[in-house]
Amino acid sequence: MSLYDYCVSVKPIDFFLASEEVDEAAVASLVHTILESGVWKAPVPVEASSGIVMDGNHRVRAALLLGLRYLPCVLLRYDDSRVTVHDWKAGTVFDVEEIRRKVGNRQLLAYKTTRHSFNPPLPRSEIPLALLIGADARPQEELLRA
Repeated sequence: MSLYDYCVSVKPIDFFLASEEVDEAAVASLVHTILESGVWKAPVPVEASSGIVMDGNHRVRAALLLGLRYLPCVLLRYDDSRVTVHDWKAGTVFDVEEIRRKVGNRQLLAYKTTRHSFNPPLPRSEIPLALLIGADARPQEELLRA
């Protein structure tokens, strides 16, 4: 394993702390895409110590709607050389302390405030939803009709 390899972990859904608002229409579309594939394909990058979602707020919201109890993730730190954060519009370096302050105060950044980049790119996964879903989840067929 090299210094640049990532490790995919599985964490309880309540570990993940949303950092940005989401587009609910995009979330609904993502729910259908995930259900149709039957697998979780993109582990969510999160700050290891806090659970702050670095990228993937739509995926976390979709996972909640799907009733998943666990979610694949890549645990990282903001001072990791593989992680960079920029302002979505201006392209300038974004102060990660602002992310921590907002989330710490139970506030979300506006939709598309930050753009996280990972070099090398994050890994993909093929984890069956059946391994991640909880007993209290709505039947998948019902979600597809929603």
